[in-house]
Amino acid sequence: MPDQAALEFHVLEQAAEWFAVLSAPDVAPGEHQAWQRWLDASHQHREAWRRVESINTQLQALPGAPARAALVAGPRRRRALKALLLLCAGGGAGALAMRREEAGEFLAALHAGHRTAVGVIAALPLPDRTQAWLNTDSAADLAYDSTQRLIVLRRGEILLHSGADHQQPARPLVVEARGLRLRALGTRFAVRLTEQGTRLAVYDGAVQVNDGVVVPAGAQVEITGGLAGAMTPANEESSAWSRKLLIATQMRLDDFLAELARYRHGHLACDPALAGMRLVGSYPLGDTDQALDMLEAALPVRVKRTLSWWVSITPR
Repeated sequence: MPDQAALEFHVLEQAAEWFAVLSAPDVAPGEHQAWQRWLDASHQHREAWRRVESINTQLQALPGAPARAALVAGPRRRRALKALLLLCAGGGAGALAMRREEAGEFLAALHAGHRTAVGVIAALPLPDRTQAWLNTDSAADLAYDSTQRLIVLRRGEILLHSGADHQQPARPLVVEARGLRLRALGTRFAVRLTEQGTRLAVYDGAVQVNDGVVVPAGAQVEITGGLAGAMTPANEESSAWSRKLLIATQMRLDDFLAELARYRHGHLACDPALAGMRLVGSYPLGDTDQALDMLEAALPVRVKRTLSWWVSITPR
């Protein structure tokens, strides 16, 4: 019985290759007939084709494509179109209803005062001595007033190095994320919104969660539904993204690619047989194609670029 993950990877690769063939300007009629036979051969083929088409549709909704420039006016409308496509990709009105919370988060991020695009890392300007950085595809709002210094993380990830307040008495520095209030206790820490919940990693000092548990330096915790899980060691190297670096220390290849994929558009995956390979080194987040070339030099793998937005790692 073939491994399901390997089967899905193989079928997705076939779908991407057919997409590349049919996208060529000189595609022959026979290629269309061969593709149709492949498509009709199994439900898995049809599902893989739908996924490849969905990714292409989402990319076509991004700003910058020539075909969209004359049709869509203004960045806000473009982002709204992207939101609609992303939400509808799962299956129409039913999917929209099921993903209401996700839609709410997207709209809040869309109107946030500070945003970064995919692949962009930027310092967040704050009206005090605190230093902060927004990671790729992130959004935040500032709400500084006479009683608190509040940063609301709407999307993505933020890294903070808390600084002294210029007011007396000093106002607390708080990051709010999905209803959580994370209070800095003289610290450097990161907050990341994930599909599962909220991840808090503390590198210096401590952070208080909802006026309760205190997470000390060197620890991180996953918070789901307002409940904090067990504390695990925080990896200092995971904050290197603020310096536009991805540092791998015996990192699994599939984990490395999942992290790198956050900084580029499209599909990035590896053959399941390679997933457990271990990687060491520093890789540039500002140029993910260079990072992939470095990966190819470091491991016995091949970077296969079927399409500009469909990249897979296969055995060399």
